[in-house]
Amino acid sequence: MAKILIADDMITVQHNLNTILTAYGHKVVGTANNCADALNLYKESNPDIMFVDILGMKSFSKEEKREIDTFDLIDIIMKHDRNAKIIVLTASPKEDFIKKALILGAKGFLVKGVSNDKIESTIQGILNK
Repeated sequence: MAKILIADDMITVQHNLNTILTAYGHKVVGTANNCADALNLYKESNPDIMFVDILGMKSFSKEEKREIDTFDLIDIIMKHDRNAKIIVLTASPKEDFIKKALILGAKGFLVKGVSNDKIESTIQGILNK
């Protein structure tokens, strides 16, 4: 069982992912609709894995005193916790976005709509590294 944080601007994605993760025995420790909330929840909950949407998450962070997007979020979290395990979610897998996220420290990515087993195998692959 892993403690997992979900950050996605779409409530339906949050709900569906929460349902899938709990069915596999994981504990969802929080959900966030934007990067600022995701950053705060990450620091509060110290999850084993964080899922984060690559687009639509930009928001103003009081802590950072600026607007942050998913790439900023990954960078900030990796500087805060070099062992962070972040999986990027995307609806349209643009190669340059995925490369940038991986360079910043994300451990993997999933295209929204993949099978439940693929989500679980990605989690297990990252946890077992």
